Amino acid sequence: MNDHPSSPSPSRLQRPPIGVCLILAAAVISPAFAAISGADLHLGGIASDIQFGGFASQGYLKSSANDYLGNTSEGTFDFREYAVNTSYAAGKFRIGAQAFGQKLGDYGDDKIKLDWGMVDYQAAQWFGVRAGRVKMPRGLYNEALDVDSVRPFVLLPQSVYDNRLRDFNASFDGAMLYGNVSIGKAGSIDYRVFDGKKPMSVPSGANDYFNNDGAFRNINIKMDSVRGGTLFWNTPADGLRIGYSYNAFKDLYSERYASNLVGKGMPEAMLYFSKATPTYDRHLVSVEYIKGNWVLAAEAGREKAYYEIRLTLIGSHLVFYDSKSEYFYVSAARRINRWLELGAYYSHSFDRQTLIGPLLNPDMLKPDLKQGDFAVSAKFDVNDHLLVKIEGHYMDGAGKIFDTLAQPQPFAKRDTSWSMLAVKTTYSF
Repeated sequence: MNDHPSSPSPSRLQRPPIGVCLILAAAVISPAFAAISGADLHLGGIASDIQFGGFASQGYLKSSANDYLGNTSEGTFDFREYAVNTSYAAGKFRIGAQAFGQKLGDYGDDKIKLDWGMVDYQAAQWFGVRAGRVKMPRGLYNEALDVDSVRPFVLLPQSVYDNRLRDFNASFDGAMLYGNVSIGKAGSIDYRVFDGKKPMSVPSGANDYFNNDGAFRNINIKMDSVRGGTLFWNTPADGLRIGYSYNAFKDLYSERYASNLVGKGMPEAMLYFSKATPTYDRHLVSVEYIKGNWVLAAEAGREKAYYEIRLTLIGSHLVFYDSKSEYFYVSAARRINRWLELGAYYSHSFDRQTLIGPLLNPDMLKPDLKQGDFAVSAKFDVNDHLLVKIEGHYMDGAGKIFDTLAQPQPFAKRDTSWSMLAVKTTYSF
């Protein structure tokens, strides 16, 4: 006889979010990684350092309206990231790699993949080369997206560092030249120049970003190459650096199936259509000033593309149009004491499409889209490895909302005045 008939079965017990489990696991295994990373491995009589590290984070997002970065209108724990990285250094050579997984709403699905993996040779301070899957240089923080401990923000300003585009912005397959060049009393210049391929996949935030003009089923996306670079001037003024970043993407192409038009007079042969641009250019200007416990930053950018939309099977033109995006943010952060850091920013984005060719359906062009984001943040450093962040957002506009089959959000039905709460805890080792 069962003495506890009211006890729930294991299958009915509520499971904690996977990110919490990962953080607990990281806390258990990190001492072992630390012991390994601090040890010298003697290979062939040559002492070489192999270092291990990583992190696991779990967050929660809740918005007063709209679904942004997932199913946020109902509140979601589908906001987590985790990674393990390792590096080996010998003289001027370095080899490193990171395995990474995430879940952000419909994106990531907790699949582990190679985030970056490269061979690095720095012949001198002014010249080095990296090859493999290389972190993409862009702006102030793109190469340090995973370093949660250095900033109070749960979400970096989304006008520049959109979390849904991490898989697109994080790295590329190719090579990069880099270095630091002294210019005497004028300071120094950090440069990076790169060229390579950009892997693309259908189940991704990048796919929805480039096809965010209707809730159609995306079936293919690809890109030929990406190239660009950054220049940063480390000025004579202590803590002040100014930079410029440029990215050029070539031959972006995607295909979609307009199944929602079945039965509305559109012939079956016309339900497949493609969207392509020969070039997609991004420009970004950056300024950062660090003074004592203060970090002040601002970035402003522009993106431009020329799109052609065609009926895939018969090759006829539907639309020719220019797409322009402009965005900026200003931010301030201050370390209050050992365990508390505060921050705030205002981020703004503006998107416009301009018709320059024949048009079959005017509804295929988006209206002008704007979104302002006022954010305030607090970071609590529990210890050297564990931190907790809490952040509040007020959104003026809804221009960065995605309209997808999974979450249809047509422009006319979006709330343009809304708020969002973001909470995140990260364990690093």
